[in-house]
Amino acid sequence: MFHSFTGCDTTSAFFGKGKKSVWEAWNAYVEVTEAFNNLMNHPYMTVTVNCKEFQLLERFTVIIYNKKSNLDSVNEARRELFSQKNRTMENIPPTQEALLQHTLRAVYQAGIWATSDHCEQKPPTSEGFGWTLESATKTWRPVCSNLPVASQACSGLIKWLQKRHVHVWRTMLMQEGAVEVHINFAAAHVRSSLAGLV
Repeated sequence: MFHSFTGCDTTSAFFGKGKKSVWEAWNAYVEVTEAFNNLMNHPYMTVTVNCKEFQLLERFTVIIYNKKSNLDSVNEARRELFSQKNRTMENIPPTQEALLQHTLRAVYQAGIWATSDHCEQKPPTSEGFGWTLESATKTWRPVCSNLPVASQACSGLIKWLQKRHVHVWRTMLMQEGAVEVHINFAAAHVRSSLAGLV
């Protein structure tokens, strides 16, 4: 399971984190061994963000990126590491959702290995294990995340904020008779204030 989780021929590795650095992280956080063993002993196990195995793997991922961190959540570690100078997006852990999808792919691959001594392997479909079947091309594609794309989420947030600000300005300025000018000013102000988010 360690090999499939940290990157092999069929699963991705964490960007810039080779086997040596993840081995050192394992030595720093030996508790993750329990998760590796449970997942190998129960091939194709259902993994959720709330199960103990995933929580151990999430903490292990934090350690991979920062051996001195006391955080358990990759999302919290992302915030902490990104706020440090000289940290790029490539040098912070994946989101919890992306880590879950990666873990599901690793569990599927480890399940193949764990049952490779069976005369007749009957693995479940890889759908739901971090993979999805493209209907048009009939090819399997890794699922990176089930969360909305950030640009779409930011766009929705900007629209909501614009409506909110325009409504507030309209309410405040109705009595002054200069609604149109102030509405346009408020919308332009919100767009310029939030331009860096998109």
